Amino acid sequence: MNAMRILRPILTPAVRLELAARFERDAIAGILDDTFASYDEQRPNLPREASTGGRIMVQLAALTIGLYRALVARDIADDEARTLTAGVTWRLYEKMAALPTALSRIRVRTTHDAVKRATDAFRRFPFSAPSYVMEDVAGGDDVVAFDVRRCPVAEYFRAQGLGELCVESWCNLDFSLATKWGARLERSHTIAGGARDCDFRWRVEPVRKSPDGDHSAFDRE
Repeated sequence: MNAMRILRPILTPAVRLELAARFERDAIAGILDDTFASYDEQRPNLPREASTGGRIMVQLAALTIGLYRALVARDIADDEARTLTAGVTWRLYEKMAALPTALSRIRVRTTHDAVKRATDAFRRFPFSAPSYVMEDVAGGDDVVAFDVRRCPVAEYFRAQGLGELCVESWCNLDFSLATKWGARLERSHTIAGGARDCDFRWRVEPVRKSPDGDHSAFDRE
């Protein structure tokens, strides 16, 4: 993948928007240059994942690390660098979730069905097997539940000694995503945080479908 040609146009608007309050435009351009320079250094050693989704996610992980390192190199405190990086990754993640979100709202009767459809779509791509290993677990009528047994992104961040960055700039984005989907994510541990798996419990409330069948008109029971 030519990151400069394909990924830079995707990353640049998110970086500019998120960093505009902290840096001048020229400084942001320099941060982007350093981000991709770091990516180029990492690229020869990136894991060769079996699935296309896995390969893309690991490449994005390398870019995340590159951005974080570019900020730290400018004497940004570690916690602020993680926060700024997470702001950028959320802007990208929100766009990535647009299609699963749209699909989840087509002719469904409950929020549970919508969340199940959205998470299933994400699990097909880009968080797809065999790079990602996930196992459905019993969760009850109001929970979409599964455990992630393998996450190549978490593995890569931890190999770089940056598990905390992964949690803040990747893992924690799912809490905001759950809110957009009308659910509440409950998760007690993550692979990036040092656990053997990630326990995803997307808890939803029963909803009543409007007479015209429009999901956007759902009312809480």
